[in-house]
Amino acid sequence: MKILAVNGSPRGAGGNTEVLLQAFLRGAQEAGAETEVIYLKDKDIKHCLGCFTCWTKTPGVCVHKDDMSAIMEKMKGQDVMVYAFPLYIFTFPGLFKDFMDRLLPFAQPIIEKRGDHFIHPPRWGKGLRRSVLISNAGFSETHHFDGLKKTFQLLNDGPDTEVLGEICCAAGPLLKIPELTDEVKWYPDAAYKAGIEVVNEGRISSETQEILDRSLAPDSESYANMVNSYWAGLGIEKIEADEFVAKADESPTDKALSPPSSVETIHDLIAAMPLAFKSEAAGDLEAVFQFDITDEDPGDYYLTIADGICTAYEGTHPDPNATIRTPADVWLKISRGQMNGAAAFMTGKYKVTGNLQLLMKMEKLFSRPS
Repeated sequence: MKILAVNGSPRGAGGNTEVLLQAFLRGAQEAGAETEVIYLKDKDIKHCLGCFTCWTKTPGVCVHKDDMSAIMEKMKGQDVMVYAFPLYIFTFPGLFKDFMDRLLPFAQPIIEKRGDHFIHPPRWGKGLRRSVLISNAGFSETHHFDGLKKTFQLLNDGPDTEVLGEICCAAGPLLKIPELTDEVKWYPDAAYKAGIEVVNEGRISSETQEILDRSLAPDSESYANMVNSYWAGLGIEKIEADEFVAKADESPTDKALSPPSSVETIHDLIAAMPLAFKSEAAGDLEAVFQFDITDEDPGDYYLTIADGICTAYEGTHPDPNATIRTPADVWLKISRGQMNGAAAFMTGKYKVTGNLQLLMKMEKLFSRPS
């Protein structure tokens, strides 16, 4: 089997789409397929002029002299086409849309009835008949792909065309965060299996498709906080029109917590964190972590880090950099290494608002309690 993949990401091999595409192709290669990838960002593909010269004066040949003619020649000899790109405004990026528009020479101008539908019959053989859709979105909700999926269904609505499966990954940016590699590995693994199935079974199985239809981030609120903290780390915050919120006095007035004799409760744990603080790892970091503890041992605590010193307080800071809302037992288990912090966050066991990048530094800033 010969498989040609078209990567329509403006970022080419450096994008999140490539993670999914390469996982799928590895599976296909494992099953014995020949594969090749075309990166549209590296090609000269002009806009379709809508002149219909490829239907009238030079049937099957576009008036443009660019890289598209060579791509179409490759497509003619393929068994399966894979179309891969990020979701842009619920559909293709402009780069990929130009590519799709320029496939007009593949169709004949006449309209005929095939089954229950009227279509333009293909000019050549199998080059566009069997395809796989691969995409990823910055949003965590899978319904954002609905418009794209409908477009592909219409593109393959003829009786001799078929979409063999859809790999549409919600919360795709998580694929390239090193700290989350193990937690999101299940999705590329499913894409790899899909590649094997397309070669061996002719399509993605219903079981694998069910996995691929899940979001990488089932807790959309936590995911939104993560994304917003990324932008906040770049100095970008939401602007409220005609509204100014004055900052409260940032000087803490609460009494510092004394070091505990043991670490049995969440109060003890937070009071002990200054003892576990690694000042050399902090450098010139200045930050405030607020803890909003819920469940059976509720309370409010915060840590300040400045000038290489960490101090723990009981109370609420007026302007923390990151706020962690968590059940006491969850944070105790994470601190003791009994629960994976990234996995707990992704599954909504605790919430974070503010600068999430600070949270991801905590493991380097503090040693585990003994």
